[in-house]
Amino acid sequence: MIAIRPSRRVALVAVLFGVVGTGCDAGRRDHPAVGRTLGELPLVALGRDAAGPDLADKVTLLNFWATWCPPCRRELPGLARLAARLADEPRFQLLAVNVGSGGAADPVALAAETRQFLAAQSLELDAWGFGDALGQMTLSTALGLEGIPATFLVGPDRRIRRAWVGYRGGDEAEMAREVFALLKDQPRETPAAAP
Repeated sequence: MIAIRPSRRVALVAVLFGVVGTGCDAGRRDHPAVGRTLGELPLVALGRDAAGPDLADKVTLLNFWATWCPPCRRELPGLARLAARLADEPRFQLLAVNVGSGGAADPVALAAETRQFLAAQSLELDAWGFGDALGQMTLSTALGLEGIPATFLVGPDRRIRRAWVGYRGGDEAEMAREVFALLKDQPRETPAAAP
């Protein structure tokens, strides 16, 4: 886990996320956010026009990462593989949120940086960013976000089921097992019968 450390460049992120050097909390069921219900997310799609993400009736992996974070760089390919594996599953979504480098990030610059990074890493996934600093602070506080990478498994009822903070090899496999178990418990929509 990269604890977010204060500096001139990342001071705002450090204030918003908190500075903690506690190590990895992979797969925690006792994380402070587990059990909380999320409302609207203050996220914007990076590099494309899209409405904000909707959590209702979807199994969601909500991942916070940054291009400058080495553990994030190790974790993101596994998450991209999981998203590709579930690309045809309308009940699943990966929300990969680039937290940027701190301060009030210019969404256009963050989108360009994100696209360049994803292309260089040959990663195909939709990326998100925060719409504004207040939304970032509010969500970070609600999630008890201490550092990155951080991934939260959100059920179709918008309730957080699991949290992985930091990175350990094998986390992606555990995340996949949890996602598939939650999808198995969620009924598929059946087409309406013709009159």
